[in-house]
Amino acid sequence: MALVDPLSIKRVQKGLIRLIQKLEPTATTDGMGASVKRLMPTRALFTVDPFLLMDHFAVKPPAGFPPHPHRGFEIITYMLTGAFRHEDDSGNRGIIPAGGLQRITAGAGIVHSEMPATEDVNEGIQLWINLPRSDKGVVPSYQDVAGDQLPTKRIDGAIVKTIVGDGSPVDIRRPMRYEDVTVFPGIQFQLSGIEGFQGLVYVLEGRGRFVFDTGSSGQAPVEAGAGEALVFSQETIRSIRIVAHEDSASSALRLIWFAGEPIGERPIFRGSFVD
Repeated sequence: MALVDPLSIKRVQKGLIRLIQKLEPTATTDGMGASVKRLMPTRALFTVDPFLLMDHFAVKPPAGFPPHPHRGFEIITYMLTGAFRHEDDSGNRGIIPAGGLQRITAGAGIVHSEMPATEDVNEGIQLWINLPRSDKGVVPSYQDVAGDQLPTKRIDGAIVKTIVGDGSPVDIRRPMRYEDVTVFPGIQFQLSGIEGFQGLVYVLEGRGRFVFDTGSSGQAPVEAGAGEALVFSQETIRSIRIVAHEDSASSALRLIWFAGEPIGERPIFRGSFVD
């Protein structure tokens, strides 16, 4: 996405986020009239180290993101429907199809555009991942990955597509995991291997209950449905048990989740540059 206005952000976080924080994104526009639901940075949530921005966008021509600069972080654009056309100031260009993604390491700086490649609504998730200050000057690089290159498995009644993690070809400089998970009605599924990481769960479709394992007993489930996010701290969470709702009106629960190892450096936003 194009710009972040640092003056619009009330920095409500002091150190680590609370154990579990339930949030909804803020509807806004970005670029050239593009509709975006922004989860962070907002007045409710600044960042979740190492993650700087998460946008759920739905863009139809002529809206889009004309040429704009980035510096100091990495970007993953994951398409849910439609496609996006990408071009940059070094002559790179391509199409990100539904189910596929593009990884950009902006590093020392790029100028690029992101525009819808179909006449229908083009929907996806864009995630910014911070770089340590020692890496902010790296040479920019790109990686385009088609959906059929991302490992997809059926595990315990759920379908798990690995965007970043074991078996994925996506090359990210920070230790992290990122998955697209579908859990069918009445099924229980567990997200594990996240101890020492922090991140969030964002529900795309359906509704479910989430139990966060902190190593102590009696953790109450948290309900979340489409358009809601659950943010968690790295010091407390070992795994997350998910139960998709089961009733006559239930649809499958689809969510994305990502978690990463914190850097521990406070980001300084200068528009779409991060120092």
